[in-house]
Amino acid sequence: MVVRRDRRSERTQRKATGRRRTLAVVLGTGILAASVAVYWVTRTGQESTNQVAAGPAKQQTLLVQVTGDDGVAAASALVGVTAAENSSAIVLVPSRLLVDVAGAGSLPFGETATLPEPSAPAQALTDLLGVRVDDSWVLTVEGLAGVVDAVGGVQAAVDVDVVTTDAAGRSKIVVPAGSQRLDGTSAAAFATYLAEDEPEQARLARFDDVFTAVVAALPPTKAEIEAAVQASGVGSESTLGEGQLAARLSVLRASSAAGTLVSDVLPVTEIDSGGAVTSYGIDSGQVAAMMRSLLPGALQTDSGGEVLRVLVENGVGTPGLVELARAKLVADGFRFVNGGNAANFGVEESAVFISNGTATSVRRGERVASSLGLPVSAVTTSDRGQTVADVIVVLGKDFLP
Repeated sequence: MVVRRDRRSERTQRKATGRRRTLAVVLGTGILAASVAVYWVTRTGQESTNQVAAGPAKQQTLLVQVTGDDGVAAASALVGVTAAENSSAIVLVPSRLLVDVAGAGSLPFGETATLPEPSAPAQALTDLLGVRVDDSWVLTVEGLAGVVDAVGGVQAAVDVDVVTTDAAGRSKIVVPAGSQRLDGTSAAAFATYLAEDEPEQARLARFDDVFTAVVAALPPTKAEIEAAVQASGVGSESTLGEGQLAARLSVLRASSAAGTLVSDVLPVTEIDSGGAVTSYGIDSGQVAAMMRSLLPGALQTDSGGEVLRVLVENGVGTPGLVELARAKLVADGFRFVNGGNAANFGVEESAVFISNGTATSVRRGERVASSLGLPVSAVTTSDRGQTVADVIVVLGKDFLP
C-alpha cells in the first residue's frame, strides 16, 4: 500500500435485491451542464443560511474510489464513521456526476481522479455536497481484488453476466449471474461492471454489494484489518497511514455487525448534454436532506455555527488565486462556490459583498474577510446575486500571495 502524505432501518444483512431497491434514484431531465453548481446553490439558498443545530457527533469521512486502467474512478463511495456512536454511513457517488473543480472547470466526478492534484476528488465533493471530506482511499481493480481475497472472498447475488471483450471483439463471461461466493478477481470485476445501456446506478449497486460484504467480513482486530489492507499492495493509495485506515474500517465493521451501517446512492438527475453518454447533476433538495440525515457531523459550518456559501471571483487574473481563497475558506468551515474570473481584471482592493447592512449580514461578511486575511473595511453591501451565495468575494491585488 502506498501512503500519500500530501494529502434507518435497513441492515447490512439485507439481500442484494433489497439493497438495489434502496439504491433507487430520481432521474429527470432539463438541466444544463454548465449550470449544475449554480442550480445546486440556488435551490439550497434559503437552507444554507440557517444555523446547524448543535448536537451531532463529529464524523470522520473517507472517500473510497476504485479506478480502472485509465485512472478514472469507476466507483466511488463517501464513508462517514462516528466512533463515539459506533455508527457509519455510505453515500455512493456516480462517476458521471458533473462537478466543478477550481482551476479545471466542470467535468465528470470519476475523471477528477486523473487530475495532477490528488486531492481534487475530495475537494470537488466537499464543494458540491457541503460536507467535509477528510481523507481518501484509492484502489485499483487489482487492489480491490487483493482486499477481497484477504477476507476470504465475499458472497454476492450477481444480477447479470459480467462480460469482457478482447481486442478481437470476442465476448467472454467472466462472472456468470447467480448467487455465489466470489474470489477477489471475480468480485472486483462484478463491482466495477456496467453493461451497455445500463444506468450508472446499476454499477454502484454492485459496488455497494461487494464493499459492504468486504466490510462485514473484515477481521475483528485492527492489526488483522491492517494486514488485510496491506494485501492490496501497490494497488492502494491513501492519505491515511495503514493503521489509521484500519481504525476507520474497524468502526465500519463494528457498525455493520451492529446493524447500524446505512448505505444509499446520491440522488441525481439526468442532464441533457447532447452527448451519447449520460451525465448527471444532483437533486439539490434530496441531497441536502441526505447530508443532514447521513452525514450531519461532517457538514461544513463556520465559526458562527452557520452553513454559509461564499462565491469567489478572481479580479486580478493571476492563476490559482481562487484556489488559494478556497483552501482558506474551506478550512474555516465555509461552503465554497467557484465564481471563476470576474467581469473585469485589475481590481486593486478585494471586496466582500453582503446583501444588506443588518448586524447578522455584517458579522457574516466579517467572518469571511477574516478567513481570507482581508480587512473589515473590505465588507460592503451589494445587490449582486446573493441567490447563488450568501457572501460574494471579488479578489483584488491585495490578496496576491
